[in-house]
Amino acid sequence: MELFSDTIAAVRTFVSRTEPRSSRVEGHAPVWPGGGGRNIVLKEDTGLELGSPEKDSVSCLLWTHDLSKVTDGMITLLGRDFPENPGMSLPFGKVVIAGVEGFTEDNAYERHKEMDFLRYDLDLRGFMLRAVSQFMREWCRISNEALQNGFSVRVLGSALMELFRSKGFVKSVEVIYCTSSTADVARLKEVTSPAEKIIAAMNKMAAEMDFECESCDYRAVCDDATELKSMREKLIKKSKEVRHG
Repeated sequence: MELFSDTIAAVRTFVSRTEPRSSRVEGHAPVWPGGGGRNIVLKEDTGLELGSPEKDSVSCLLWTHDLSKVTDGMITLLGRDFPENPGMSLPFGKVVIAGVEGFTEDNAYERHKEMDFLRYDLDLRGFMLRAVSQFMREWCRISNEALQNGFSVRVLGSALMELFRSKGFVKSVEVIYCTSSTADVARLKEVTSPAEKIIAAMNKMAAEMDFECESCDYRAVCDDATELKSMREKLIKKSKEVRHG
């Protein structure tokens, strides 16, 4: 299945046009201590806030079977690194691009959800991912102590990539972060909006088992994506098999 090829290409174009304010980070991050599952950063201890409700935020997961479209181990930052922004509240954009294998109409939804939930498994001392109600957003806090000790995009991105690599169907992964400006994050949200609609359509079909195309808000999305039509047909068949035993 290839649902996100156009969005990946659009993200690449966005990054290339923001190149004067970007840097590419390679290599392994320093070992960062875990938080022991108690990653709470209080407001008074916060050194940097990312993607708060007052700021723009977008978080998007894209995957492809074409491994040539993924630069494995690459972390791209648009903006300044975390330790350079103490005491600030910044807009926050994040795009993960994963090279995968074996995704089909039967398993794509479950595997996408499995990868998306990996962010909640991050266990880094001084870093807290706050729950947000809005779809495709992230709200993070980094403590003063963590910033002083060098918590960076390399630390965060490397930890996230290690979680992705723990999944056997993930063969490569890269991460793009954007903290440069509200305008850039808003543009990144616009660029990834087609993927958001595809993911929402998958959620509606697989989670709600809703196949009423005539009244569905995502009918146009499915009409443009052959893979989503195939997924719908598979789910309808599975639903009938369950009902009739």
